[in-house]
Amino acid sequence: MRKLLILLVLGLSVGCNRPAPAEPEPTPNLLDQILNGAPADAADAPLEDVDITDTVSLRKRGNRHVADGQFDSAILVYTEALRVKEEAMTYYNRGIAYMSKGELEKALADYDMAVKLEPKQASPYINRGLLLHSMGKTAQGINDLTEAQKLDADDPSILLNRGLLYLNIGLYDRAITDFDAAIKMKPDYTDAIINRGYCYHRQKQYARAIEDFNVAIKHTPTSALAYSNRGNAYTQLNEFDKALADLNEAIRLDSKDAQLYNNRGGAYGAKGDHKRAAEDFSKAIELIPDFASAFRNRGLAYHTMGDKERAGADFAIALHIEPNVTEGVPAEYLKK
Repeated sequence: MRKLLILLVLGLSVGCNRPAPAEPEPTPNLLDQILNGAPADAADAPLEDVDITDTVSLRKRGNRHVADGQFDSAILVYTEALRVKEEAMTYYNRGIAYMSKGELEKALADYDMAVKLEPKQASPYINRGLLLHSMGKTAQGINDLTEAQKLDADDPSILLNRGLLYLNIGLYDRAITDFDAAIKMKPDYTDAIINRGYCYHRQKQYARAIEDFNVAIKHTPTSALAYSNRGNAYTQLNEFDKALADLNEAIRLDSKDAQLYNNRGGAYGAKGDHKRAAEDFSKAIELIPDFASAFRNRGLAYHTMGDKERAGADFAIALHIEPNVTEGVPAEYLKK
């Protein structure tokens, strides 16, 4: 059964007057991560040779449907395979198809069956754990990943995933412990190194964070995320030239990532170059038209430059998108 890997996309939302605390971007859809690959036992089966009495043949047909994006057809085939014989792998794969359709409760029920039938297999626990997290049940998700780690203690990706769930709920020391263990198993594990650095960043240990991002860049010199996060840490230390050099490189590596422009705009603003900051926030908004953080940041840039009309317009848009987020909006722009 396939094991999964998730990675938080980390970023910094800052205003122009001073660096703001680091904030993570929304976690990428874990369901998309789970579906980013073939189901278990995904060898192709010629469609004309399916044996309707053989679970392996039927499952391979279902896998082909999943690969083609035909999730309803896949579910029908997996269901037929389960009528022939109940097997954990078939439940596991049908769970992936249900998740593709957003039918999370049905996916959860299938993972439950996979765990019941094969309680010594780590993969169903991993998928179920990530699914539970995406359903807002992070503590239960951590429990599943803990069980998976007991079953497959040599797999560093399980520790990475559990560390990410700890990170997501702010338990940074526990997250660091898991990332440490993953890196000990796999010293060049860039994902674990970046996320450990991010935990240090959240704990305001910026120098330690930079050390991790340095190592991540050494192992993966094309990682825009590593450059971006190191740039964010330099911004917090008021080393703006280093921050801008890193954020420029991150944008060179990934020019379509709106958060990178938002980050660089924050560095320009913290340095006092509000005009360039506003230009970067505008680029972020061009890429993501409902990017509330970029509207707030651009509004603050305009406010600092004395353009209260445009500042007010940007703050109004940000508040329309995220009405409960007022941090970073000067009081004069809030309704009395």
